[in-house]
Amino acid sequence: MKKIFTILTILTVAFTCKAQHTNLTDTELFDGIKFDNISLGAIMRTQGDLTKIKVLFKEDFEEEEGNNVSIIMDKYISNKNYYFGFEDDTNTGNEYYLMLITVLDPSVVVNVQNLSVSIGDHKRKFGNMLISSNSYSYNFLDADTGSAHLSFKIDRATNKVTAIKFVLY
Repeated sequence: MKKIFTILTILTVAFTCKAQHTNLTDTELFDGIKFDNISLGAIMRTQGDLTKIKVLFKEDFEEEEGNNVSIIMDKYISNKNYYFGFEDDTNTGNEYYLMLITVLDPSVVVNVQNLSVSIGDHKRKFGNMLISSNSYSYNFLDADTGSAHLSFKIDRATNKVTAIKFVLY
């Protein structure tokens, strides 16, 4: 089930990337994207180590192994605020890399390009930025490769943020 969810998320992101987005430099990506003041780069450096994530966030997390029936090993780490997905395409269980962050709780503040956004915030926070007409979201994309994508999904009826996801593929 998680594999299907991951594949659907990646496909959604791939189609969204063709729409309007804001490009991010490496510094804006790794140091500038922050989840509750913890940089994306710091999260990536944990390599899916549960102990390192607990220390980094100063919160309790649980680890769930993926089904690992495919070529790529995967695992998921979560709590009430976050859902992280990690993969190890070496299939050794020693080289996990971040593939997904889903924000689960409105208390989490995500920072990118001088914006501080949480689930439930109004789209006014994004000012004059272009919104993707296809996915009705604000999208931030790695300028060099397009392989990293941060998305703020907006509800069309309320104009509020309903989902925040980061996908690396």
